[in-house]
Amino acid sequence: ADFLILVDDGKCTISIDGKELPYPYGTVGRGTIIGENSLIYKKPRGATVTAKTDVSAWRQSLESFQYFMNIVETEEGEDEDIPAQLLKIDKVIDKISGTKTAYGGNVIKQIQPNRGWLWRRWTGTILQHAWKPTLINMLVTTGFVLAVHSKTKSTLTFGMLPNKSDPFVSRILGLGMAWKYTMSITTFILSFFLSQAYNLWRDVYHTARVVQGKLSDINLLLACSAERNEDTGKYTPKAQTLLEDVARYTRLFHAFTWASLSKKMDILLGVRGIRRLTCRGWMTQKECEILSSLKPNVQPQHACLMWATSRILKGMKEGAVTDDHVLRDQIFERTTALQGVFSGIGGKLAGKMPLAYAHFVQILVDVFLFLAPFALYGELGIWSVPAVGILTLFYSGLLDLAKILLDPLDKDDFYNNASVNMDIAVIIRESNAGSTRWMAGGQDLPF
Repeated sequence: ADFLILVDDGKCTISIDGKELPYPYGTVGRGTIIGENSLIYKKPRGATVTAKTDVSAWRQSLESFQYFMNIVETEEGEDEDIPAQLLKIDKVIDKISGTKTAYGGNVIKQIQPNRGWLWRRWTGTILQHAWKPTLINMLVTTGFVLAVHSKTKSTLTFGMLPNKSDPFVSRILGLGMAWKYTMSITTFILSFFLSQAYNLWRDVYHTARVVQGKLSDINLLLACSAERNEDTGKYTPKAQTLLEDVARYTRLFHAFTWASLSKKMDILLGVRGIRRLTCRGWMTQKECEILSSLKPNVQPQHACLMWATSRILKGMKEGAVTDDHVLRDQIFERTTALQGVFSGIGGKLAGKMPLAYAHFVQILVDVFLFLAPFALYGELGIWSVPAVGILTLFYSGLLDLAKILLDPLDKDDFYNNASVNMDIAVIIRESNAGSTRWMAGGQDLPF
């Protein structure tokens, strides 16, 4: 590619692999840049843009584009290569816009109840994570068994249990008895720890759905109360503008708030992320300028929630939506609750588990599994090898599962792409679709 296009007027649709992107990201207009990805990444065009109406546009050459990119790089003085950083930003925007998915469009990886299907799973399961410590502990057990047989010059046939009258075996039987007592307390504490971790995971998932519902409620209330043309029954131009503005602000609020909670998406909160969102049609140039110049104590999501609330109040004064105190109270109840609900998610993640508690459980499980090869030999002999493997797989696996559940947004990179990690991009995409669903559904009425 050797040029890009800046749309001056008109509407265009965007398609990838012959499939048009969902509204609003599949429809672009004035101020949209088309084709910049090919110039930045030096790759073939990745999408098809088709004129939906008569379009007027400006054309910028590759040489001119590179010149201005170099000026921006010099002024901002960042060490990271601009194309590399833009690529990271674009990958996130692709996910929240619906062009990339992690679990086929589901928030978490879906399961099938079939036993055979479950047994065949590997990627994203605890087995994929726990097999290494299991193998290590089995090798340690094997080494210990061989060392004991060599030291005692045992003549036991393979598979036979050890002779408990042997002096060495009789001495370690006491360790085995003490180890059995620790098994009960380890099992109880680990089970309780896992239960608390799962409760946190469920709370975060439930809260995410509550936020979706409140955002959808706001757009539903406005769509039902928006002013209509008495002759056609359709929304008036000012009502249509109000609905589109509020839908855009709620989408931005939702995306920026999750970006503040997820390390994989926080790149959107920077100036370059905001500018890139503007280029991708998420906001207007004026909105970009305001968000890029916010004071340090104000984050983009705070401004967007204020915009949505203020725009609704302005629409009520203009008559674009019914100026009714009941509607006003309903809107205020939902907009004020949104920030509190999201703050609740941040608070839960910040205080997910006291360090002393997690530290104690980790040591308890590690000591229990460390002693298993020696404690089990007196009773099981060579059979302690598979027994230790099974114990390590389940105890270490359960502890790892608990730690993964304590990080539902995968902020700690403890276990990338675990099947219990939430794909936040799907939640954002679902809300994006919901932001215009009621407006589109209520455009034409049968009465």
